Amino acid sequence: MKKLTLPFVTTICFAFGCKTQVNEVSLHREIQYPQSTLIKSFTFTSEPYKYPGAGSDMHWWTWGIDGSIYVIDDDGSNFGGPSWYAHLLKASGAPPNHRVEEINNFQFYDFRKHIPSEYLRRYVCGIVAVDTSLYVTIYDYDWNIASKPIHSDTVYKRIREYNSWHNLDSALGYNMGFIDAYSRNGGVAGIIVSHDFGKEWSNLPDETTPRFFPPKFGAPAFLTFGPGNTEVPAELQPYIYVISNDGSWASGDNVFLGRVHRDSILSKDAWTFVTNIDGNTATWNKDLTKAQPIFTDIGHVGHPTITYNKLLKRYIMAINSDVFPHYENASPEEFKKWNWQSELQLYESENPWGPWSIFYNNSKWGGENHTCYLPQMPSAWITDNGLKGTILFAGDYTNRTGEYYGFMTQSYEIELFEKKCTSDGKRFKFDR
Repeated sequence: MKKLTLPFVTTICFAFGCKTQVNEVSLHREIQYPQSTLIKSFTFTSEPYKYPGAGSDMHWWTWGIDGSIYVIDDDGSNFGGPSWYAHLLKASGAPPNHRVEEINNFQFYDFRKHIPSEYLRRYVCGIVAVDTSLYVTIYDYDWNIASKPIHSDTVYKRIREYNSWHNLDSALGYNMGFIDAYSRNGGVAGIIVSHDFGKEWSNLPDETTPRFFPPKFGAPAFLTFGPGNTEVPAELQPYIYVISNDGSWASGDNVFLGRVHRDSILSKDAWTFVTNIDGNTATWNKDLTKAQPIFTDIGHVGHPTITYNKLLKRYIMAINSDVFPHYENASPEEFKKWNWQSELQLYESENPWGPWSIFYNNSKWGGENHTCYLPQMPSAWITDNGLKGTILFAGDYTNRTGEYYGFMTQSYEIELFEKKCTSDGKRFKFDR
C-alpha cells in the first residue's frame, strides 16, 4: 500500500480515529518514566561473548576518526600484559568479526602515587575522539565515609599498591570492602589528551592539580557522533556533549548533561551545563551548582551512557545499577546483597536532555550466575537500518567467578511500532 504523507494521514486520523499503541514493558519496580511509543521491543540475539585474552572492566568507548573504536578501561590485564589501573584498547571491525588490541597500558603513569590522600582511588572513565585527538577523563573515588572509619595512614600506604587486599585484619577488611563497593564519586581530577591515537598522553593530573569537576559531575561519559565527532547534528554544533551521574558508581540518583566547544575541552571555564528544560529546548549555564538533572531514578543510576542512533533519530540512554542500592549507612545484611544482581533499563528520546521513555527493563542482567555493568551501545556497531547492533559491557568484578570480567559483547535487535489508523477494516500507514 502506498505510504501517505503525514498531513493527509493526520486528517484521516481526525476523521476516523487513530489507535495509539503503547509499549508494555514489564517492570520489576515502579519507574516514573512513560513507556516508549516508538520502540516496541529490544531483544538480545546472541549469547554474551568475552574477547579472548581480555581481562579488564569498565569499557568506555569512542569512535576514532580512523573508523576504529577506542576503548579506555579500568583494572586488570589484557592479553598477558601487566595488571594496572588503565588500558587503552582499539577494536577494529564489528562484532562478531571484531579484533581487539591493546594500544597503551599506562605504565608510565602511577595513578596512586599522584593523588591527594583524601581520595585514594584514581581511575579513567569517559573517552572521546575529536577529529584526530583523543581525550580521557580521570576521576577519583572518595573514601571519607564517617560511618566506616579507617586508619588513613595505613590505608593510604596500602591503597597505593596495586593489590591492596592482602593480609588484612577483619575490621579493616570489612570497611575497605564496603567503601570500595560503595565507590562514592570524588570528582574529576583532570582530562588528558593524546594526538597520536593513544600512544603518548599529556595534561596528566597529580596531587596538586585543581579539581576539574566536583562529585556532582564526577564520572563523565561522552556522546560520540560519527568518527572523530564529525557528524554532530547541526542543531548541537559546535559542541561536545557529556553526561554524568552523581552519588556512586552503581547507585546514583541523577544524570546531568554538560557541553563544551570542541576546541576548548581542556578549559574548565568553557564548560556549561543544563540548568533548565522547556519542551525541546535546554538552557545552559557555566555554574555547575545550578545544573538540573535530565533524568532521575533515586538509588538506581549507575554510570549512564548515551548513544545517538541517527537512523532512528533517537538518543538511547543505558542505565545500569545494583538492584540493592549502595548507600553509606547500609547494614552488614544489606551490604551482603550488593553486587549479586544488577538491573538494566534502556530509554529513548528525541533530544540528549530528554524527555525520556523506557523501552527495556531487565532486573537480572546477566542471569543467575553473572552480574553485569556499564552498558554501552557503540554507534559504529549499529547496522544501516538502525535496528540491530551490539552492546559492550563488563561484569563479575566481585562475588562471582569472573567469566564476564573482560571485553564483553552481545548482539541485539530493536523492533519498532507501526503507527496505524483504522477505519472500516482499512489500515493506513505513514512515515514518522
